[in-house]
Amino acid sequence: MILIITNKGDIHCNPVIKHLVNNGEIFFRLNTDSLLEDYKISFWVKESVPELRIYNKVNKKILVSSSVKSVWERRPISPNITGFDDPQIKSVLKEEASELMTWLRSFFANCRSIGSFVWDRPNESKLRQMDIAARIIEEKKLGIRIPTTLLTNDKTEMMKLTKIYDHIAVKPIGSDAIELDDIMEMPFVSRKISSSRLGTISEEDISSCPTLIQNYIEKKYELRITVVGSEFFCCKIDSQKLPEGEGREDWREGYAHGLSQSSIPTPDELVEFCSHYLSSINSSFGCFDFIYDRSGAYNFLECNPNGQWMWIEEDTGLPISKAIANYLALRAN
Repeated sequence: MILIITNKGDIHCNPVIKHLVNNGEIFFRLNTDSLLEDYKISFWVKESVPELRIYNKVNKKILVSSSVKSVWERRPISPNITGFDDPQIKSVLKEEASELMTWLRSFFANCRSIGSFVWDRPNESKLRQMDIAARIIEEKKLGIRIPTTLLTNDKTEMMKLTKIYDHIAVKPIGSDAIELDDIMEMPFVSRKISSSRLGTISEEDISSCPTLIQNYIEKKYELRITVVGSEFFCCKIDSQKLPEGEGREDWREGYAHGLSQSSIPTPDELVEFCSHYLSSINSSFGCFDFIYDRSGAYNFLECNPNGQWMWIEEDTGLPISKAIANYLALRAN
């Protein structure tokens, strides 16, 4: 059985599940937001043998832990708590339910998996990513570059970087969006800023908001490489065909402005880099972002250990969902 741990609103599961159904694979979808509403959970240890059973009250499926051969740790969220008005009671129940969810997820931590309850969060750290990438580039003598990077809340340190480069890329550390007037806006994207502008920011503001800045790299195009097991899916993003402020600096802003994407073979140097990178973090999945600059060099930006990929499949036809289904089902590529 394949266990998919996610939430009701996660549409990324749908194309993968379609492949699993077509292949006759047995799977169990655990929507953690409805953990207490839609599921009955029992864990026993009898004669020194532990067994976890989860019953889905909606579709009548039963998961028995001993039958689980692989896990897709996709997109779990906190369980809903309904039927209680007292905020203190609700707080306690939510804390208990969230802890139960943690226990359930950690129970399968040693299974064959895409995504990792244990390691996904640490592997999101840009500090860790830069360190891993630098070691691989040095050890394998690769021509891949890493932007000059500074993470700081010290204006003095920030001004050192501005004296070297005319333009800086300012990036958020963890924020992706903010709710304004009940609408989710996405202002937290990379920005190309003249170095002189950073000098106008007060020390107080910088000290209150740690910031990630890099030298701005003039691009030919960008690459998003999704790796599933031993399969590589390379998407070329022609962001430089777009105007400034409409996807040229951050391609995520380019969808409303005619962003062009296409599938290309993964460059050999990047296959080697990504393979060693995932091996070093003991992972079978990753979404890598690179800039191909005007000098003809690849620049590593990040590796999202549980990144989005469905937009690539829809825009380019790359069969990423099929690769995920095959990996989880232990099928040959």
